[in-house]
Amino acid sequence: MANLFGRTRPMDAARLVPTGETIGSYTSYLDAQKAVDYLADEKFPVQHVSIVGNELKMVERVTGKLSYPRVALTGAMTGAWFGLFIGVLLSFFDGTSGTSGGPYLNVFTAVLMGAAFWMLFAIIGYAAQRGKRDFTSTNQVLASSYDVIVTPDVAMEARRLLAQLPMTSTAPRPGPQGYGQPPARPNGWHDPYGQPPAQPEPAEDDHTRPGQAPLSGPRRGQFPDLPDGRPQYGIRVDTPAPAEPEAEQ
Repeated sequence: MANLFGRTRPMDAARLVPTGETIGSYTSYLDAQKAVDYLADEKFPVQHVSIVGNELKMVERVTGKLSYPRVALTGAMTGAWFGLFIGVLLSFFDGTSGTSGGPYLNVFTAVLMGAAFWMLFAIIGYAAQRGKRDFTSTNQVLASSYDVIVTPDVAMEARRLLAQLPMTSTAPRPGPQGYGQPPARPNGWHDPYGQPPAQPEPAEDDHTRPGQAPLSGPRRGQFPDLPDGRPQYGIRVDTPAPAEPEAEQ
């Protein structure tokens, strides 16, 4: 449907939940409002910003107990204010302003009549309820958290500005691969700034110097021979047998 300016506007656009990226999540509406006010002060295009409340709850707070005297007093006060308003309006169009006490008398009469009629109506209405609601209360709609959402094209600038605001937010911080939680580390990855891994204690047959990691691999005399029987490294030298001691003459 086209308007006077020739633009087309969807009829259900106001009924849809705003979509975009969450740049801040707060437990109080005043904190979310403060964040949007800060963006407005920094010349940010706030027409891209929306505040969305999550898990809405209706809270009714009881303020007191009703009774006939209280109902009558409340009705009389409401009627008096209404009568004062009507009396002041009539005093501007009253032709007897030259007489003594003319406008003031009309205002006083309007206040009394308003108080009397409103008190009567309030008592009749309270009696018609027959004690089904003998208390006064106030209604309020609250949410468990409030998200500040912006369109994706200006999300980076909004995050940069809100990072300068000293407020606590539970929104996800940007990670190495986008926004959200960082990816899991590989199993073989070691933190170069963390604690060094514990070195195993060297065995008794390890010929290592103090502070040196134990050697790995085959030790001396443990290299296998070639398939033809020759040694794999070096030349095999047969150890001569010890000479027998000569017999004593």
